[in-house]
Amino acid sequence: MEERSANKGFLILSIAGILTKVISVFYIPLLQRIIGIDGYGIYQNCYEVFLFVYAVTNLGTQPAIAKVVAELIALGKPDDAVRTLKIARNILCIVGGILSIFLMIFAFPIGDAIKNPAASYGILMLAPSIFVTSLLSSYRGYFQGRNSMTAIAISQVLEQIINIVISLVCAFLLVKISVEYGSAGGTIGTSVGAFVAFLYMIYIYQKKNYEEDAIEAQGNTKQVNTKHIIKKLIKYGLPITLSSGLQNFGSLVDMVNVNSRLAAAGFTLQEAQVLYGLLGRYKTLLSVPLIIVTALGTTVLPAVAAAMAIKDKKEIRRKTNFAFRITFIITIPAAIGLSCLGQEVFALLYGTDQGYGLMVIGSVVLILMAFVQIQTIILQSMNKLYFVLGSFCIGIVAKIIANYILVGIPDINILGVVAGNFLWFVIPAILNQRKLKRALKVKIPMLRNITKPLISSAAMAGAIWLLKQPASILINITNGGGLLKGITTLIIISVGGFVYLYLMIMLGGLRKADINSISPKIISLLPRFLRRKLK
Repeated sequence: MEERSANKGFLILSIAGILTKVISVFYIPLLQRIIGIDGYGIYQNCYEVFLFVYAVTNLGTQPAIAKVVAELIALGKPDDAVRTLKIARNILCIVGGILSIFLMIFAFPIGDAIKNPAASYGILMLAPSIFVTSLLSSYRGYFQGRNSMTAIAISQVLEQIINIVISLVCAFLLVKISVEYGSAGGTIGTSVGAFVAFLYMIYIYQKKNYEEDAIEAQGNTKQVNTKHIIKKLIKYGLPITLSSGLQNFGSLVDMVNVNSRLAAAGFTLQEAQVLYGLLGRYKTLLSVPLIIVTALGTTVLPAVAAAMAIKDKKEIRRKTNFAFRITFIITIPAAIGLSCLGQEVFALLYGTDQGYGLMVIGSVVLILMAFVQIQTIILQSMNKLYFVLGSFCIGIVAKIIANYILVGIPDINILGVVAGNFLWFVIPAILNQRKLKRALKVKIPMLRNITKPLISSAAMAGAIWLLKQPASILINITNGGGLLKGITTLIIISVGGFVYLYLMIMLGGLRKADINSISPKIISLLPRFLRRKLK
């Protein structure tokens, strides 16, 4: 089923994203138990290199393709939208192929450059996936531009499941040789999963007969010149790609800067790898709520781009305000909940609470990350591409300085990365918001959007605190093991979530129209007394 409603698309991608991320969250502890925390530190290092190259070829190109496709469809030129897919696919085939070969050739020099030669094997194994994911992103960009999110969602789930199964099996087999080989084995599933997702997207594309339907729908309307399409792809793709690259460059900064500064603080290479592994746990958990924000951004971009193409400023403002409201409704309780239950969640997922302090202190970064992500997508949709690039550059500089100073202090060590990440996002958040106000020529009610989720989240935090006390006493009296701790943690999370939802409905922070715009079926899942309270 092809979904043409942006809000329904948001729901579909959110469900798929949550499913894939939940699978991933449980995958990481399993991988850590197979290759060890030091092996996971090596795994994180090679993945940071991969993600940077992946960002250059995928994270920028997919939204650029989606933006061009959405504009052409809004202007009644679906055949030109299909031609955009084909042109982009050919370009990405060449670029992805070159970068894959580059990574293969320079895997070991890169490992030496990042001060972790053991990561070279993982980089070598990840190299082919750049080529495959480049082709995959061209199809996902086309489907995103058409606002057809079901195929994207299914491909994401397929990719993740196959990735995890293959990676765990390979890690288990190869770790018997060495930790380095085991960590490399944990990356093999990335290429296989992406290839299966790519085949699925081709199957759906051909099944839907998009090419024949597009030719018939466009009729005798004059085609857009091929050079014009290429210029548009470069015009949108280059700054978006650079912005995406900068976001992932921040992770590379963490890897190179952190390893060297931890060494300067007196930590051995193995101790540094363990600390980096703990940072990886923090990042993995932080990324779970961001999946919903990413799904929101995926649907907002083509909607705003289409509105820009037909100069519908009212629709742009409406979509912008909706995106910010949903972002705060999701991220504020998630950040406060992770801070309150950091120790319990770490113990539940990883079997140890080692490193939970990163989450207690750094959960606020989640709100900033999500806020900046939505700002970036809206500004990119409005063609404010190079401004976004500039604001990220300033944030990166601040992050590098903070990392260098704070990580090198032995008592702070890895916590310095959290402080650097805060600066990395708070600076672009301020600059981007000022630009948005000027571009939209209307005041965005940020305080109103934040207040109700903040009040409800504070009450939720109070409920969590009250429940933690008797739960702790019960565990101590019964000398409860991991199972009892896990059950009590899940109960506390459920009660906290209910308190937040109830207060949001009572305060009018979550309205019936909001839920209906996504899917009326959600309302039927709520208890009757909550349905009656909806305004």
